[in-house]
Amino acid sequence: MRPILPALVALLLAGCGPDFELQSEIRRVRVLAIQTEPAELAVDPDAPALPGPMTFNALAVTPDARPVTVRYALCRFTGNPYDGRCPGDTDVPLPDGTLSLADEDIQAVLLEALAAGNPGGGGTLDPEDPALREALLRGIPLFVGYEATDGSGTPEGTERGVRRVTLRATATPNQNPVVSDILWDGAPLTGPLPVSREVTFTPVLAEGSVETEETEEGPRAEPLFFSWFATGDGEVKEFRSQAPVEGRPGDPTSAYDTPATPQRVTFWVVARDGRGGVGWLRRDVDVGP
Repeated sequence: MRPILPALVALLLAGCGPDFELQSEIRRVRVLAIQTEPAELAVDPDAPALPGPMTFNALAVTPDARPVTVRYALCRFTGNPYDGRCPGDTDVPLPDGTLSLADEDIQAVLLEALAAGNPGGGGTLDPEDPALREALLRGIPLFVGYEATDGSGTPEGTERGVRRVTLRATATPNQNPVVSDILWDGAPLTGPLPVSREVTFTPVLAEGSVETEETEEGPRAEPLFFSWFATGDGEVKEFRSQAPVEGRPGDPTSAYDTPATPQRVTFWVVARDGRGGVGWLRRDVDVGP
């Protein structure tokens, strides 16, 4: 039976040939990230009231910069939000990508979320309701489905997915990190980059992007993770990287093999804090003379 294993491995590797799409590549409509403003739906524990609206902004891209439209809907709690059906006919559309808890249809979904988190207990949207207060301390997850399309009607021209957001009681709401620059050789990335060369990029975060979060072990600086993307024929060597914080190891840089022929390349770096905070930066750079 042993000779079968090498043959199986060879078959699997054959499926990862030139047509295999890396996570960092842009070959079709892609949603690289969705930022919400604010970063979370926060309720002040000392002055309970439903928070204001939250807006959604998708980093939706294509290889040739053609326009992409994105629609959003708040997913019902009648099924699995990750089954690919949301946004669907029974979900609550979010016009202009805005989620407002003042909307009665959205409040109905919030009640579904409360019931899902408190089986048999239910709950109301009264800020003085003990069941609601308890649920807010734990955090109430809500799921927003999206559909991004370039209008072509092809599988490559559409992407669907779900963005989870949390409604919770906190006196220190999370904020979105801000990526202020990308460095190459210690200087801002402007190009041109050399052809057929490995280069290294370093993200720069704006002051205040690393926040303190409460954990079971006490307050600590939140970790920040980066994802790297590029168009063109080059290759991102480190799709993910992590910033070091409070003595914890990490390397935020990413190596990139430049294309063998001159071309214009678009780079994106996306920063995530693991608590819903998202930020990104784009750079358009020439490779070669």
